[in-house]
Amino acid sequence: MHLLKRMGALALAAALCLNLAACGAASSSAASSAAASSQAVASSAAASEAAGITLTDQAGRTVTLEQPAESIVSCYYISTYATIALGLKDKIVGLENKADTRALYALAAPELPQLTQVGTLKELNVEAVAALEPDLVIMPQKLIDNAQTLEDLGITVIIVNPETQEGLETMLTLIGEACGASDQAQALIDYNHTQLERAAEMTADLEKPSVCLLGNSSYLSVAPAAMYQNDLIEQAGGVNAAASIEEDYWADVSYETLLALAPEVLVIPSAASYTAEDVMKDPQLADLPAVQNGAVYTMPQGLDEWDSPTPSGILGVLWLTSVLHPEAYPFEEFTADAQAFYQTFYGFTPDSSLITK
Repeated sequence: MHLLKRMGALALAAALCLNLAACGAASSSAASSAAASSQAVASSAAASEAAGITLTDQAGRTVTLEQPAESIVSCYYISTYATIALGLKDKIVGLENKADTRALYALAAPELPQLTQVGTLKELNVEAVAALEPDLVIMPQKLIDNAQTLEDLGITVIIVNPETQEGLETMLTLIGEACGASDQAQALIDYNHTQLERAAEMTADLEKPSVCLLGNSSYLSVAPAAMYQNDLIEQAGGVNAAASIEEDYWADVSYETLLALAPEVLVIPSAASYTAEDVMKDPQLADLPAVQNGAVYTMPQGLDEWDSPTPSGILGVLWLTSVLHPEAYPFEEFTADAQAFYQTFYGFTPDSSLITK
């Protein structure tokens, strides 16, 4: 009934616009165009509201919501990061396990770790999700087997797969459309594109040092060409020393292989279980160019993961650009850019002491 009333009101508004356009035809063609535009907007709004929101998620599933979601369960930290960045943190009613270990939540949304935690990438607590009665569940590809169970309970699910830059942007668009935050999603995507173009311009005519981006569990693990981290290195004006390794995921290597790769720079991810000092003091790496040059850097550890396809992953590109090419992009300038990013998309300004190398 309310929908019919709203549609009636919109139709009346459209009719009034047409009458005004007719009465003012002699005044100007611009007035007629404005009236016609108003009619189109009113008709489109009524049709959209009647039809709901229909999306195709990243698993190719067609998903329909009657209206933008007001309550959300996010089952994956990357989708939770995205939901916060799109200004939707107040709509989150449940999220993935170990939320209290995420530094970003403490800074941007300290209330989130107090919410119901619904599982991991290996196992989802379907009962806990259902008990929250959310309008929308955002679920990673790895948990897709749970989607039908929830939909049989009348709970809408979208599957996301942000494993590449393109996948990240698609996820942002999906969440924005499903939750009425399309403008914010587009703003974040546009920011990413602008900064990638900026990094390319800053490094276009510079020498490109060879880089190994190391794994979390061991510094005898490197990112090959097939991984997101390869793109990060190249976008920052470097060359992936491990690009020749034919693996789809982190590649375990021997000391001999790492020495043969001879990277000029080593990058340690923020979640690593070892330190730059561990690498520098390993006698078996004494002849590695990066060690000899003291060029072993650790991504900042007090914010979030910049070496992954997260909303702030663009900062990983900018950070590494500054590390590799400080003459073109001083670290102080990068620090200011990173602070502005978090203020714009997460609502807080990190202390400069958190932005390290």
